[in-house]
Amino acid sequence: MDTMALIGRLRKLGVEPTDVEVKSGAGGLPTSVTETISAFANGTGGTLLVGVDEGAGFVPAAGFDAPAIRDALADACANKVEPPCRAPIEIEEVDGVLVVHLDVPELDPVEKPCFVSSRGTYGGSFIRGGDGDRRLSHYEVTQLLSNRSQPTFDRMAVPDATQADLDEDLVIAYLTRVRRSRGLRHDDRERFLTRLGVLTPDADGVLRPTLAGLLCFGEYPQQYFPQLFVSFVVLPTTRMGERSPDGRRFLDNKTITGPIPTIVADVVAMAIRNMRAGAIITGIGREDRYDYPLDVVRELVVNALMHRDYSPDARGAQVRVELYPDRLVVANAGGLFGPITVADLGSAAHRSTSRNQTMAALLADIELPGSRDEMLCENRGSGLLDVMAELRRVGMSPPKFDVRPGTVTVSIPQHALLAPEIVAWIGSLKLSALTDAQHLALAMMRATGRVTNAMLQAWGVDRTDAGRALKDLVQRGVAEISGGRRYASYHLVDDVGPVEHDPPAEPDQRKARPAGIEADLDAVMQAIRAGSTSPRALAARLGLSERTATRRLSVLVDRGLIAPLYPFRSSKQSYRIVDTEGH
Repeated sequence: MDTMALIGRLRKLGVEPTDVEVKSGAGGLPTSVTETISAFANGTGGTLLVGVDEGAGFVPAAGFDAPAIRDALADACANKVEPPCRAPIEIEEVDGVLVVHLDVPELDPVEKPCFVSSRGTYGGSFIRGGDGDRRLSHYEVTQLLSNRSQPTFDRMAVPDATQADLDEDLVIAYLTRVRRSRGLRHDDRERFLTRLGVLTPDADGVLRPTLAGLLCFGEYPQQYFPQLFVSFVVLPTTRMGERSPDGRRFLDNKTITGPIPTIVADVVAMAIRNMRAGAIITGIGREDRYDYPLDVVRELVVNALMHRDYSPDARGAQVRVELYPDRLVVANAGGLFGPITVADLGSAAHRSTSRNQTMAALLADIELPGSRDEMLCENRGSGLLDVMAELRRVGMSPPKFDVRPGTVTVSIPQHALLAPEIVAWIGSLKLSALTDAQHLALAMMRATGRVTNAMLQAWGVDRTDAGRALKDLVQRGVAEISGGRRYASYHLVDDVGPVEHDPPAEPDQRKARPAGIEADLDAVMQAIRAGSTSPRALAARLGLSERTATRRLSVLVDRGLIAPLYPFRSSKQSYRIVDTEGH
């Protein structure tokens, strides 16, 4: 946002958010600005304001020399951090006084870390933490540097492990499938497994399982790597460490070990044991719905195991699955690998690169336990896209990603249009052969009081299919229509029962504004919840022009319903829903 609007936001919050750093600069440019530039560049970018006094309530600082500070800041960007920060530095007027504004862009992942030149790579690399700058640890810097080459830890021999440590049934099933699917001729077993990366000779020429081979096919890989397991805990409150009223820290707690296929199956089984369930009747039969789709749980765990860091420094950290009352969290060691930013994750621009190439190739030919011809992963870079699509299908918001140089944490909020209690309510209506679009429509009418064609489009439903679904609900006597043809709105009929939906987050202005604009705003809000968060993505999803989408976003920002994620001038601008407390 522009400087005046940003300062207004700071005054309202009373503190600096993570993506903003304010400096007085009354006595000259603080030396710590180089740390802030490094921290923003190594994260997702941020805004530096110099000439603003935080202690006095974010007012312009007295005795501030804007031209001199701009020149000093330009020198710091060009000569005191490496790589240099190439971004415009602006002098802008606030309350009749000049301040200096710098939007620091995120550095290209393959060029990270950005560091203070005088302190070197390991001593001068920073990241944001709260409203301050924290020096990156040795491991975190190493993780960023690893993006510049292809790790091979997964293909290295495991000392002391032998072929006897492999599960024969898993190996035979794998070899059978590979020979059948790839049309490879029968070959010497050891030679074949070596070619595929399951075995490799050690320094003495002895064939031993690779790390990838042992984790995928070992009878008990934790014999050699005790911490390479999945911990699954079910929490009684929304914060780790808090106890339930009866004193329990965990409602369920399990260390899940074994080869990766077994781990994945056991994680899904434990998730089922600890999730609420409901059943819906579709045109093809009964479908069980849980708090979180099972395919999503499985995909996230496989992703974490496949893409985590397996370097010696990270082998003491397990993959963590945490089930809170309000969210599911999956975390693994190692940051993002390759030229990928947080903004790319789950988007059409996302092109996955494999940190562990051998393991990715092996998992693509290992069947899910209990399935037939369904692999643990596709190894096509589509995993997160599949997660997004499945979450949209069941009316759930996309994951939230907390990416740091040493960890990746994925959180899925439990709030869903099709939560188990809503599924149970839909079942009570005794409607047969409902489509996915109709389940979403009924849930939206129940939760928000109405639904439109565009609101369904926001969740990926085709416009024509949405129209048919809504018309059919009217014909069945469940919904009624109001408004004109272009901006038709659908509501539950009175005899379905009272609708207890959340009150609007802002005063109802529908009578004061054109119905078309209000319909667009409803659709934009739903689209953001469904994961279309940039102006371009919103325009494509809703069939609006990008200019119209931008105008609708501005209205929602003014109403305090959404907030931008990046500085005003950012080319990757996207938006998030503001929670009920205004955060």
